[in-house]
Amino acid sequence: MGVPHLESGPMRAEEFFAFTATRPDDEKWELIEGEPVLNASASRLHQKIIGNVFFALSEISRKRNPGWEIIPGIGVRLSELSVPVPDLLIRPDDDLKGVECDDMLIAFEILSPSTANSDLRWKRKAYASLPSLLQYVVIAQDALEVVSFDRANGFAERRFETAESELDLPVIGACMNLHEIYRGTGLL
Repeated sequence: MGVPHLESGPMRAEEFFAFTATRPDDEKWELIEGEPVLNASASRLHQKIIGNVFFALSEISRKRNPGWEIIPGIGVRLSELSVPVPDLLIRPDDDLKGVECDDMLIAFEILSPSTANSDLRWKRKAYASLPSLLQYVVIAQDALEVVSFDRANGFAERRFETAESELDLPVIGACMNLHEIYRGTGLL
């Protein structure tokens, strides 16, 4: 049998997709600068917040039929070496096929202790390189705190820290208050 020959150098997007196709559906893999990264399972609070945001945005979408869709857990091809997976994303509603997109409008990340540094540093910069991205929203899971970075103001940081605070999502003409985002988490 011998020793198999492995490609040297960073993994490319097509190799990454071939690899993840062999993995169980409950594993969340990302390709970060050519390295496949397996993320830890999300906590209850993490999942609760994702559910709250998804539900609120789904209600807005159903009422308005806006031409955008919200998708959890799909890869975003930033380059041949980077395919991160935001917790949720909003993109044009055009019947996307496959497991990736490159046209997200808004990215949502729920901060986890293991991903906080990457989400606030690397992903912020990497997502900003995607021409279609207009807003990046980071949500704490251990405190009542949401941070938004918008292309319209050079991705400068805006913080929301009270239950009555309204996170505006101008790209889709909507707002969400933090009470909706943190409902049922015990943080209100």
